[in-house]
Amino acid sequence: MQDLVLIGLNHKTASVEIREKLYYTLDEARPILPELVHQYLKEGVLLSTCNRTELVGIVETENEKPENIINYLIEHKSAQETISKNHFYTQHSFDAVRHIFEVAAGIDSLLIGEDQILKQVKEAYELAVEKETAGTVMHHVFHSALHVGKRARAETKINDGAISVSYAAVELSEKIFADLTKKKTLLIGAGETAELSAKNLFDRGVTDITIANRTLEKAEKLANEFRGKAIPLESISEKLRDVDIVISSINTPDYILTLQQVKKAMMLRSSKPLLIIDIGVPRNIEPSVREIENVFLDDMDSLELISHTNRERRMAEIPKVQKIIDEELREFINWYQSLDITPTIKMLRDRFEEIRSHEVEKYKHKFSQAELEKIDIVSKAIVNKILHTPTTSMKETNGWKDFDSRTLNSFVKHLFGLEKKNAQ
Repeated sequence: MQDLVLIGLNHKTASVEIREKLYYTLDEARPILPELVHQYLKEGVLLSTCNRTELVGIVETENEKPENIINYLIEHKSAQETISKNHFYTQHSFDAVRHIFEVAAGIDSLLIGEDQILKQVKEAYELAVEKETAGTVMHHVFHSALHVGKRARAETKINDGAISVSYAAVELSEKIFADLTKKKTLLIGAGETAELSAKNLFDRGVTDITIANRTLEKAEKLANEFRGKAIPLESISEKLRDVDIVISSINTPDYILTLQQVKKAMMLRSSKPLLIIDIGVPRNIEPSVREIENVFLDDMDSLELISHTNRERRMAEIPKVQKIIDEELREFINWYQSLDITPTIKMLRDRFEEIRSHEVEKYKHKFSQAELEKIDIVSKAIVNKILHTPTTSMKETNGWKDFDSRTLNSFVKHLFGLEKKNAQ
Protein backbone atom coordinates (compact mmCIF):
# COMPACT_ATOMS: atom_id res chain seq x y z
CA MET A 1 0.00 0.00 0.00
CA GLN A 2 2.91 2.32 -0.78
CA ASP A 3 0.63 4.61 -2.77
CA LEU A 4 -1.07 5.78 0.46
CA VAL A 5 0.78 8.71 2.02
CA LEU A 6 0.27 11.11 4.92
CA ILE A 7 2.12 14.43 5.01
CA GLY A 8 1.82 16.94 7.82
CA LEU A 9 3.09 18.84 10.81
CA ASN A 10 1.75 18.96 14.34
CA HIS A 11 2.46 20.11 17.91
CA LYS A 12 5.31 17.60 18.15
CA THR A 13 7.21 19.03 15.18
CA ALA A 14 6.23 22.71 15.15
CA SER A 15 5.51 25.47 17.64
CA VAL A 16 2.19 27.32 17.73
CA GLU A 17 3.81 30.15 15.74
CA ILE A 18 4.56 27.69 12.94
CA ARG A 19 1.29 25.78 13.13
CA GLU A 20 -0.87 28.86 12.90
CA LYS A 21 0.86 29.85 9.64
CA LEU A 22 -0.30 26.61 7.99
CA TYR A 23 -3.77 26.47 9.52
CA TYR A 24 -6.59 26.09 6.99
CA THR A 25 -10.16 26.80 8.05
CA LEU A 26 -12.85 24.69 6.39
CA ASP A 27 -13.71 27.68 4.19
CA GLU A 28 -10.06 28.01 3.16
CA ALA A 29 -9.73 24.27 2.52
CA ARG A 30 -12.90 24.11 0.43
CA PRO A 31 -11.46 25.67 -2.77
CA ILE A 32 -7.91 24.28 -2.54
CA LEU A 33 -8.72 20.65 -1.70
CA PRO A 34 -9.95 19.70 -5.20
CA GLU A 35 -7.00 21.54 -6.76
CA LEU A 36 -4.50 19.85 -4.46
CA VAL A 37 -5.93 16.38 -5.02
CA HIS A 38 -6.25 16.90 -8.78
CA GLN A 39 -2.59 17.92 -9.00
CA TYR A 40 -0.97 15.28 -6.79
CA LEU A 41 -3.44 12.61 -5.67
CA LYS A 42 -6.08 10.18 -6.83
CA GLU A 43 -8.08 10.95 -3.69
CA GLY A 44 -7.36 12.77 -0.44
CA VAL A 45 -8.52 14.45 2.78
CA LEU A 46 -7.06 17.58 4.42
CA LEU A 47 -7.28 17.80 8.22
CA SER A 48 -6.29 21.15 9.71
CA THR A 49 -6.73 22.15 13.37
CA CYS A 50 -4.92 24.34 15.88
CA ASN A 51 -2.52 21.46 16.57
CA ARG A 52 -1.98 19.89 13.15
CA THR A 53 -2.29 20.21 9.39
CA GLU A 54 -2.21 16.82 7.65
CA LEU A 55 -2.99 15.66 4.14
CA VAL A 56 -3.68 11.96 3.61
CA GLY A 57 -4.37 10.37 0.26
CA ILE A 58 -3.46 8.06 -2.58
CA VAL A 59 -0.65 9.43 -4.76
CA GLU A 60 -0.97 9.31 -8.55
CA THR A 61 2.39 7.56 -8.91
CA GLU A 62 4.77 5.95 -6.43
CA ASN A 63 7.42 8.40 -7.68
CA GLU A 64 5.47 11.42 -6.46
CA LYS A 65 7.73 13.37 -4.10
CA PRO A 66 6.22 14.49 -0.76
CA GLU A 67 8.27 17.69 -1.12
CA ASN A 68 6.00 18.81 -3.95
CA ILE A 69 2.92 18.61 -1.73
CA ILE A 70 4.75 20.27 1.16
CA ASN A 71 5.80 23.13 -1.10
CA TYR A 72 2.22 23.55 -2.29
CA LEU A 73 0.86 23.79 1.27
CA ILE A 74 3.54 26.30 2.31
CA GLU A 75 3.35 28.47 -0.80
CA HIS A 76 -0.43 28.62 -0.74
CA LYS A 77 -0.16 30.21 2.70
CA SER A 78 2.81 32.42 1.66
CA ALA A 79 4.71 30.98 4.62
CA GLN A 80 8.06 30.30 2.93
CA GLU A 81 9.95 32.53 5.36
CA THR A 82 8.47 30.84 8.44
CA ILE A 83 8.00 27.15 7.66
CA SER A 84 10.63 24.70 6.43
CA LYS A 85 10.39 21.12 5.22
CA ASN A 86 11.98 20.03 8.51
CA HIS A 87 8.71 20.77 10.30
CA PHE A 88 6.94 18.06 8.28
CA TYR A 89 6.73 14.30 8.62
CA THR A 90 5.71 11.73 6.03
CA GLN A 91 4.14 8.33 6.66
CA HIS A 92 3.21 5.62 4.19
CA SER A 93 0.89 2.66 3.85
CA PHE A 94 -0.67 1.20 7.00
CA ASP A 95 1.56 3.38 9.21
CA ALA A 96 -0.37 6.35 7.82
CA VAL A 97 -3.68 4.62 8.54
CA ARG A 98 -2.59 3.85 12.11
CA HIS A 99 -1.67 7.52 12.56
CA ILE A 100 -5.14 8.66 11.46
CA PHE A 101 -6.68 6.15 13.88
CA GLU A 102 -4.49 7.52 16.70
CA VAL A 103 -5.54 11.07 15.85
CA ALA A 104 -9.24 10.17 15.89
CA ALA A 105 -8.81 8.30 19.18
CA GLY A 106 -7.29 11.39 20.79
CA ILE A 107 -3.96 9.82 21.74
CA ASP A 108 -1.97 11.97 19.31
CA SER A 109 -3.44 15.24 20.60
CA LEU A 110 -1.66 17.95 22.52
CA LEU A 111 -4.13 17.26 25.31
CA ILE A 112 -4.46 13.48 25.40
CA GLY A 113 -8.05 12.31 25.08
CA GLU A 114 -9.57 15.62 24.01
CA ASP A 115 -12.93 15.27 22.29
CA GLN A 116 -12.89 18.07 19.72
CA ILE A 117 -10.51 16.23 17.38
CA LEU A 118 -13.09 13.53 16.58
CA LYS A 119 -15.51 16.17 15.33
CA GLN A 120 -12.72 17.84 13.37
CA VAL A 121 -11.78 14.53 11.71
CA LYS A 122 -15.43 14.06 10.77
CA GLU A 123 -15.66 17.59 9.33
CA ALA A 124 -12.48 17.10 7.27
CA TYR A 125 -13.87 13.87 5.85
CA GLU A 126 -17.27 15.42 5.15
CA LEU A 127 -15.58 18.25 3.25
CA ALA A 128 -13.72 15.69 1.12
CA VAL A 129 -17.04 13.95 0.42
CA GLU A 130 -18.62 17.29 -0.48
CA LYS A 131 -15.77 18.18 -2.85
CA GLU A 132 -15.65 14.60 -4.21
CA THR A 133 -11.99 14.08 -3.29
CA ALA A 134 -12.67 11.01 -1.13
CA GLY A 135 -12.56 7.74 -3.06
CA THR A 136 -12.93 4.11 -2.04
CA VAL A 137 -9.85 4.00 0.20
CA MET A 138 -10.42 7.36 1.94
CA HIS A 139 -14.04 6.44 2.61
CA HIS A 140 -12.91 3.27 4.37
CA VAL A 141 -9.98 4.94 6.20
CA PHE A 142 -12.16 7.65 7.71
CA HIS A 143 -15.19 5.49 8.45
CA SER A 144 -12.80 3.19 10.32
CA ALA A 145 -11.09 6.14 12.04
CA LEU A 146 -14.39 7.55 13.28
CA HIS A 147 -15.34 4.08 14.55
CA VAL A 148 -11.98 3.88 16.39
CA GLY A 149 -12.59 7.29 17.96
CA LYS A 150 -16.02 6.30 19.21
CA ARG A 151 -14.80 2.96 20.56
CA ALA A 152 -11.84 4.56 22.35
CA ARG A 153 -14.13 6.96 24.20
CA ALA A 154 -16.79 4.37 24.98
CA GLU A 155 -14.52 1.48 26.03
CA THR A 156 -11.70 3.32 27.84
CA LYS A 157 -11.24 6.37 30.09
CA ILE A 158 -9.03 8.19 27.58
CA ASN A 159 -11.34 11.22 27.74
CA ASP A 160 -12.19 10.95 31.43
CA GLY A 161 -12.95 14.46 32.64
CA ALA A 162 -13.77 15.73 29.12
CA ILE A 163 -10.41 17.44 28.68
CA SER A 164 -10.19 19.95 25.84
CA VAL A 165 -8.34 23.17 25.16
CA SER A 166 -11.17 25.13 26.74
CA TYR A 167 -11.20 22.80 29.77
CA ALA A 168 -7.46 23.34 30.24
CA ALA A 169 -8.01 27.10 29.99
CA VAL A 170 -10.47 26.96 32.87
CA GLU A 171 -8.08 24.77 34.87
CA LEU A 172 -5.41 27.40 34.33
CA SER A 173 -7.81 30.07 35.62
CA GLU A 174 -8.29 28.04 38.80
CA LYS A 175 -4.54 28.02 39.36
CA ILE A 176 -4.35 31.82 39.14
CA PHE A 177 -7.53 32.61 41.09
CA ALA A 178 -8.45 30.49 44.08
CA ASP A 179 -12.21 31.17 43.85
CA LEU A 180 -13.54 31.44 40.32
CA THR A 181 -17.11 32.04 41.49
CA LYS A 182 -16.25 35.63 42.35
CA LYS A 183 -14.45 36.40 39.10
CA LYS A 184 -15.73 38.17 36.00
CA THR A 185 -14.96 36.58 32.65
CA LEU A 186 -14.84 37.89 29.12
CA LEU A 187 -15.00 35.38 26.27
CA ILE A 188 -13.96 36.74 22.88
CA GLY A 189 -15.68 34.70 20.18
CA ALA A 190 -18.90 32.72 20.12
CA GLY A 191 -17.85 29.50 18.41
CA GLU A 192 -17.52 25.98 19.75
CA THR A 193 -14.38 26.71 21.81
CA ALA A 194 -16.04 29.72 23.44
CA GLU A 195 -19.15 27.64 24.14
CA LEU A 196 -17.08 24.91 25.81
CA SER A 197 -15.18 27.53 27.82
CA ALA A 198 -18.45 29.09 28.96
CA LYS A 199 -19.85 25.70 29.93
CA ASN A 200 -16.75 24.76 31.93
CA LEU A 201 -16.75 28.13 33.70
CA PHE A 202 -20.48 27.93 34.42
CA ASP A 203 -20.08 24.40 35.81
CA ARG A 204 -17.54 25.81 38.28
CA GLY A 205 -19.93 28.43 39.54
CA VAL A 206 -18.86 31.40 37.41
CA THR A 207 -21.98 33.49 36.80
CA ASP A 208 -20.52 36.76 35.49
CA ILE A 209 -19.79 35.84 31.88
CA THR A 210 -19.63 38.30 28.98
CA ILE A 211 -19.48 37.19 25.35
CA ALA A 212 -17.95 39.48 22.70
CA ASN A 213 -18.35 38.63 19.04
CA ARG A 214 -18.46 40.21 15.59
CA THR A 215 -22.05 39.04 15.20
CA LEU A 216 -23.84 40.33 18.27
CA GLU A 217 -26.84 38.08 17.70
CA LYS A 218 -24.62 34.99 17.96
CA ALA A 219 -23.02 36.37 21.15
CA GLU A 220 -26.45 37.01 22.64
CA LYS A 221 -27.61 33.49 21.85
CA LEU A 222 -24.58 31.97 23.61
CA ALA A 223 -24.77 34.40 26.52
CA ASN A 224 -28.42 33.47 27.14
CA GLU A 225 -27.42 29.82 27.63
CA PHE A 226 -25.24 30.77 30.62
CA ARG A 227 -27.15 33.78 31.97
CA GLY A 228 -24.43 36.06 30.66
CA LYS A 229 -24.19 39.33 28.74
CA ALA A 230 -23.26 40.04 25.12
CA ILE A 231 -21.26 42.96 23.76
CA PRO A 232 -19.98 43.95 20.29
CA LEU A 233 -16.40 43.00 19.48
CA GLU A 234 -15.32 46.64 19.33
CA SER A 235 -16.23 47.09 23.01
CA ILE A 236 -13.67 44.65 24.41
CA SER A 237 -11.08 47.35 25.22
CA GLU A 238 -13.55 49.04 27.56
CA LYS A 239 -14.61 45.73 29.08
CA LEU A 240 -11.00 44.94 30.06
CA ARG A 241 -11.34 47.48 32.87
CA ASP A 242 -13.54 45.31 35.06
CA VAL A 243 -12.99 41.64 34.13
CA ASP A 244 -10.55 39.22 35.73
CA ILE A 245 -10.26 36.55 33.02
CA VAL A 246 -10.20 36.86 29.23
CA ILE A 247 -10.39 33.78 27.00
CA SER A 248 -10.04 34.59 23.31
CA SER A 249 -10.81 32.05 20.58
CA ILE A 250 -11.68 33.79 17.33
CA ASN A 251 -10.31 33.40 13.83
CA THR A 252 -8.69 36.69 12.85
CA PRO A 253 -5.57 37.59 10.83
CA ASP A 254 -4.76 40.53 13.15
CA TYR A 255 -4.37 40.83 16.91
CA ILE A 256 -7.69 41.50 18.60
CA LEU A 257 -5.87 42.88 21.67
CA THR A 258 -2.62 44.83 21.35
CA LEU A 259 0.04 45.83 23.84
CA GLN A 260 -1.23 49.42 23.96
CA GLN A 261 -4.86 48.40 24.51
CA VAL A 262 -4.00 46.20 27.47
CA LYS A 263 -1.59 48.78 28.93
CA LYS A 264 -4.34 51.38 28.88
CA ALA A 265 -6.81 48.99 30.51
CA MET A 266 -4.33 48.10 33.27
CA MET A 267 -3.88 51.77 34.17
CA LEU A 268 -7.64 52.06 34.66
CA ARG A 269 -7.68 48.85 36.73
CA SER A 270 -5.10 50.10 39.23
CA SER A 271 -2.94 47.13 38.19
CA LYS A 272 -5.51 44.59 39.41
CA PRO A 273 -4.34 41.16 38.06
CA LEU A 274 -5.65 40.14 34.66
CA LEU A 275 -5.45 36.63 33.17
CA ILE A 276 -5.61 36.43 29.37
CA ILE A 277 -5.75 33.04 27.68
CA ASP A 278 -5.21 33.07 23.93
CA ILE A 279 -6.51 29.91 22.25
CA GLY A 280 -7.17 31.50 18.88
CA VAL A 281 -5.58 30.32 15.64
CA PRO A 282 -3.81 32.44 14.55
CA ARG A 283 -3.09 33.92 17.97
CA ASN A 284 -5.49 36.72 18.95
CA ILE A 285 -3.33 38.57 21.47
CA GLU A 286 -0.07 40.43 20.81
CA PRO A 287 2.59 38.28 22.57
CA SER A 288 4.37 41.29 24.13
CA VAL A 289 1.28 41.77 26.35
CA ARG A 290 2.84 39.28 28.78
CA GLU A 291 5.52 41.88 29.58
CA ILE A 292 2.95 44.09 31.34
CA GLU A 293 3.05 43.85 35.13
CA ASN A 294 0.19 41.84 36.67
CA VAL A 295 -0.93 40.53 33.28
CA PHE A 296 -0.72 36.78 32.83
CA LEU A 297 -0.85 35.78 29.15
CA ASP A 298 -0.95 32.13 28.17
CA ASP A 299 -1.42 30.53 24.75
CA MET A 300 -1.95 27.05 23.31
CA ASP A 301 1.55 25.89 24.21
CA SER A 302 1.16 27.14 27.78
CA LEU A 303 -1.84 24.89 28.29
CA GLU A 304 0.44 21.87 27.93
CA LEU A 305 2.09 22.76 31.24
CA ILE A 306 -1.12 22.65 33.29
CA SER A 307 -2.42 19.42 31.77
CA HIS A 308 0.32 17.22 33.20
CA THR A 309 -1.82 15.54 35.87
CA ASN A 310 -4.65 14.80 33.45
CA ARG A 311 -2.14 13.59 30.89
CA GLU A 312 -0.66 11.05 33.31
CA ARG A 313 -4.09 9.63 34.04
CA ARG A 314 -4.89 9.35 30.38
CA MET A 315 -1.48 8.01 29.45
CA ALA A 316 -2.33 4.92 31.47
CA GLU A 317 -5.30 4.36 29.13
CA ILE A 318 -3.25 4.51 25.91
CA PRO A 319 -2.41 0.76 25.83
CA LYS A 320 -6.14 0.00 25.93
CA VAL A 321 -6.74 2.42 23.06
CA GLN A 322 -3.84 0.92 21.10
CA LYS A 323 -5.45 -2.49 21.46
CA ILE A 324 -8.61 -1.12 19.86
CA ILE A 325 -6.52 0.45 17.09
CA ASP A 326 -4.73 -2.86 16.49
CA GLU A 327 -8.07 -4.64 16.10
CA GLU A 328 -9.47 -2.03 13.73
CA LEU A 329 -6.24 -1.85 11.74
CA ARG A 330 -6.33 -5.61 11.18
CA GLU A 331 -9.87 -5.25 9.91
CA PHE A 332 -8.78 -2.45 7.60
CA ILE A 333 -5.81 -4.43 6.28
CA ASN A 334 -8.03 -7.42 5.58
CA TRP A 335 -10.45 -5.17 3.70
CA TYR A 336 -7.70 -3.47 1.70
CA GLN A 337 -6.00 -6.70 0.75
CA SER A 338 -9.34 -8.10 -0.36
CA LEU A 339 -9.34 -5.40 -3.07
CA ASP A 340 -6.51 -7.33 -4.74
CA ILE A 341 -7.48 -10.82 -3.60
CA THR A 342 -11.18 -10.82 -4.50
CA PRO A 343 -10.71 -10.53 -8.29
CA THR A 344 -8.05 -13.26 -8.13
CA ILE A 345 -10.37 -15.54 -6.17
CA LYS A 346 -13.07 -15.01 -8.79
CA MET A 347 -10.59 -15.83 -11.57
CA LEU A 348 -9.55 -18.98 -9.69
CA ARG A 349 -13.15 -20.12 -9.19
CA ASP A 350 -13.94 -19.37 -12.84
CA ARG A 351 -10.91 -21.44 -13.90
CA PHE A 352 -11.97 -24.43 -11.79
CA GLU A 353 -15.55 -24.14 -13.02
CA GLU A 354 -14.31 -24.06 -16.60
CA ILE A 355 -12.32 -27.28 -16.05
CA ARG A 356 -15.22 -28.96 -14.25
CA SER A 357 -17.84 -28.09 -16.87
CA HIS A 358 -15.48 -29.06 -19.69
CA GLU A 359 -14.89 -32.51 -18.20
CA VAL A 360 -18.58 -33.08 -17.56
CA GLU A 361 -19.36 -32.01 -21.11
CA LYS A 362 -16.68 -34.33 -22.51
CA TYR A 363 -18.26 -37.46 -20.96
CA LYS A 364 -21.93 -36.52 -21.12
CA HIS A 365 -22.68 -39.12 -23.86
CA LYS A 366 -21.82 -41.91 -21.39
CA PHE A 367 -24.55 -40.95 -18.92
CA SER A 368 -28.26 -40.41 -18.89
CA GLN A 369 -29.72 -36.94 -18.36
CA ALA A 370 -30.66 -37.81 -14.77
CA GLU A 371 -27.16 -39.11 -14.08
CA LEU A 372 -25.61 -35.95 -15.63
CA GLU A 373 -27.65 -33.73 -13.31
CA LYS A 374 -26.37 -35.70 -10.30
CA ILE A 375 -22.78 -35.53 -11.61
CA ASP A 376 -23.17 -31.79 -12.10
CA ILE A 377 -24.29 -31.30 -8.49
CA VAL A 378 -21.60 -33.58 -7.03
CA SER A 379 -18.76 -32.11 -9.12
CA LYS A 380 -19.73 -28.56 -8.13
CA ALA A 381 -19.74 -29.58 -4.48
CA ILE A 382 -16.28 -31.15 -4.84
CA VAL A 383 -14.87 -27.98 -6.46
CA ASN A 384 -16.37 -25.79 -3.73
CA LYS A 385 -14.86 -27.95 -0.99
CA ILE A 386 -11.46 -27.99 -2.69
CA LEU A 387 -11.44 -24.19 -3.05
CA HIS A 388 -12.94 -23.31 0.34
CA THR A 389 -9.76 -23.51 2.43
CA PRO A 390 -7.35 -21.83 -0.03
CA THR A 391 -9.76 -18.98 -0.86
CA THR A 392 -10.47 -18.37 2.82
CA SER A 393 -6.75 -18.30 3.53
CA MET A 394 -6.18 -15.90 0.65
CA LYS A 395 -8.61 -13.44 2.25
CA GLU A 396 -6.52 -13.55 5.43
CA THR A 397 -3.19 -12.66 3.82
CA ASN A 398 -2.06 -10.58 6.79
CA GLY A 399 -1.65 -13.81 8.75
CA TRP A 400 0.86 -15.20 6.28
CA LYS A 401 4.51 -14.78 7.21
CA ASP A 402 6.03 -15.08 3.76
CA PHE A 403 3.42 -13.43 1.51
CA ASP A 404 1.79 -10.04 1.22
CA SER A 405 -1.37 -9.73 -0.88
CA ARG A 406 0.42 -8.69 -4.07
CA THR A 407 2.98 -11.50 -3.84
CA LEU A 408 0.23 -14.03 -3.14
CA ASN A 409 -1.81 -12.69 -6.04
CA SER A 410 1.09 -13.11 -8.44
CA PHE A 411 1.90 -16.58 -7.08
CA VAL A 412 -1.69 -17.87 -7.42
CA LYS A 413 -2.12 -16.39 -10.89
CA HIS A 414 1.16 -17.93 -12.04
CA LEU A 415 0.49 -21.30 -10.35
CA PHE A 416 -2.89 -21.75 -12.04
CA GLY A 417 -2.11 -19.91 -15.26
CA LEU A 418 -4.79 -17.31 -14.59
CA GLU A 419 -2.94 -14.43 -16.21
CA LYS A 420 -2.45 -16.34 -19.46
CA LYS A 421 -6.06 -17.47 -19.49
CA ASN A 422 -7.27 -13.95 -18.74
CA ALA A 423 -5.19 -12.52 -21.55
CA GLN A 424 -6.70 -14.86 -24.15
